[in-house]
Amino acid sequence: MKALPPNPHIDWLRKTAKQRLDALRAHEPSAKLHRAQLEVAHEYGFASWRALKARVDLLSIDGQIVVAATRGNARELASLLAKHPQKIAITGSQWQRPLLHLAAAGGHLDCVEVLLRRGFDVNARDRKDNATALHWAAENGHLDVVTRLLDAGADIDGEGDLHEVGVIGWATCFRHTRREVADVLLARGAKPTIFAAVALDRADLVRKLVDGDRSALSLHKMSRFEHHRTPLHLAVIKNRPKMVELLLGLGADPLAKDSRGNTPLNFVSARTDKTIPALLVAAGANPAEQRVSRLEKAVSTLDVKDVPAAIEYYVAKLGFHRNWEWGSPATFASVARDEVEIFLHRNDQGVFGCAIAVFVHDVDALHEELRQRGAIIRQPPTNEPWGGRVMEVQDIDGHNLNISSEATDEEAEEKH
Repeated sequence: MKALPPNPHIDWLRKTAKQRLDALRAHEPSAKLHRAQLEVAHEYGFASWRALKARVDLLSIDGQIVVAATRGNARELASLLAKHPQKIAITGSQWQRPLLHLAAAGGHLDCVEVLLRRGFDVNARDRKDNATALHWAAENGHLDVVTRLLDAGADIDGEGDLHEVGVIGWATCFRHTRREVADVLLARGAKPTIFAAVALDRADLVRKLVDGDRSALSLHKMSRFEHHRTPLHLAVIKNRPKMVELLLGLGADPLAKDSRGNTPLNFVSARTDKTIPALLVAAGANPAEQRVSRLEKAVSTLDVKDVPAAIEYYVAKLGFHRNWEWGSPATFASVARDEVEIFLHRNDQGVFGCAIAVFVHDVDALHEELRQRGAIIRQPPTNEPWGGRVMEVQDIDGHNLNISSEATDEEAEEKH
């Protein structure tokens, strides 16, 4: 078994795999990159290319810097950047985010200080979300980091992120509502938005915003990532009964649909305050919409040997576009054309098949229905790190339906 060289770099690893592929194709023209990668991994004592790459990432200078920023080792980060100052521009994590973003998201104030002292642009945007480090600190509730970034000149509103809610929206509109962060942002002059006001249950702000712009109730919608929901949708999702009552009183439409066809009543769940569905029905919502297990869309997941190669084929030969990738090199990705989306998943087992990803608005409600029907449920609804709540269902031939909705807050932090 070979030993890894000191301070190996990912470029060295890729070059090694390419050289092995060239050697294989000299005798077997149909050989694929996946096979070459696996052979290289085995030579260095690793079960898979993914495991080898993870080790190389950790040992490389780039990997050490990313790990230091991600884990909050400020002394190591400062030492590495002093020796390799040009490395301040590298990116890391699955989504290739800048170092300041990684440190801010993790709440590592000392690492943030190291990077700011070295001149890191406090308003730099990441590639995936067009977000600044302040967006990430706000979403994760790191008040000390938020304050430091603001003191360093961070754009307090941060408009232009792909979620279209700004920094205060990242602090309030996603899974958690970071009230202390929002209070600091507002106190320092951040512009309130209708969605942040709803999430914060701030009736005073909602009234002020609606008085200034009546279209805020209907024409202001969340981004495509949040399926163009209205403020009333968000009030139900955030479990804000007083806010639901206020919005309806101001003229919000209880029948409004998001881009997936869901009305506010569709988002009522077993965890929702009981007054909310009563308010919506009294305002004209269809009672039959409550907890309807509507299937919203299905995406085929194809097992492939080499995800980057598959992406290239779909884009170059079939006219698709690249949606997103997970991993470096990618092991999971999405490609799309028109209304068709396909997931591509690298299969290391050599047995290829097809699974279907199905998206619903309430996977827990559907789980109860399918359980009563006697379906084969391989995994009950489970929150995943990427923000989905997934249930795995199997058919009689062994094909999987991976059914998901948005992750729930199991600690019910949104309830008052």
